[in-house]
Amino acid sequence: MIDRHPAAVLCAASPADVAEGLRFAQEHSLPLAVRGGGHGVSGNGTVESGLVIDLGSLNEVSVDRRSAVVRVAGGAKLGDVDRATAPYRLAVPLGVISGTGWRD
Repeated sequence: MIDRHPAAVLCAASPADVAEGLRFAQEHSLPLAVRGGGHGVSGNGTVESGLVIDLGSLNEVSVDRRSAVVRVAGGAKLGDVDRATAPYRLAVPLGVISGTGWRD
């Protein structure tokens, strides 16, 4: 549905990679897009002739049982959140399809 062709895609493995990608795009005046889990029919996760920072590998979900606070990294999918929170009988109202954010 979206026909855009980024000049480069940075598959971030850490928050430091994200920071470096942001710095690089700014220094080189590149258009920038950030792709979370890969689900986004609006096309905001890609850009023409610029840099895409792909957060797909940053899919960590942590639960603080005592405070019931859930921290979700930018590449997590809804199913990742559900699997992490279910043992604590917690739910995060994010959507109804656990594969949202799924990517090849």
